[in-house]
Amino acid sequence: MSINATLTAALRPVGPVHADTYEGPEEVYLTFNYNSIPTDYGDDEPSHERFLVQAHLFAPIGYNTVALRRAVKKALHGAGATWPSMENASDKDGQHLVFECEMVEAVGVE
Repeated sequence: MSINATLTAALRPVGPVHADTYEGPEEVYLTFNYNSIPTDYGDDEPSHERFLVQAHLFAPIGYNTVALRRAVKKALHGAGATWPSMENASDKDGQHLVFECEMVEAVGVE
């Protein structure tokens, strides 16, 4: 399963989820992005890729996101990620919570 498929499947039970960006009508939704780093080299090629994952929860100001925050962390960890850290990047336009974690996949799975 690709990293996109893994993250989508993990986060879909929490709410609408989209890779990279979302410009639709939903007020509460998730997006994700990641960087990949080759690792476990042998014969000059990596065996695995380490993914630095960011999942973003967006919601209107005043919306209670406490349960969603817990659900995102559990969903990512349940999909094989390290336990996520969370940063509040909210501003006057809405809530934006950023969850950061790491995942590892065999090379070529993405």
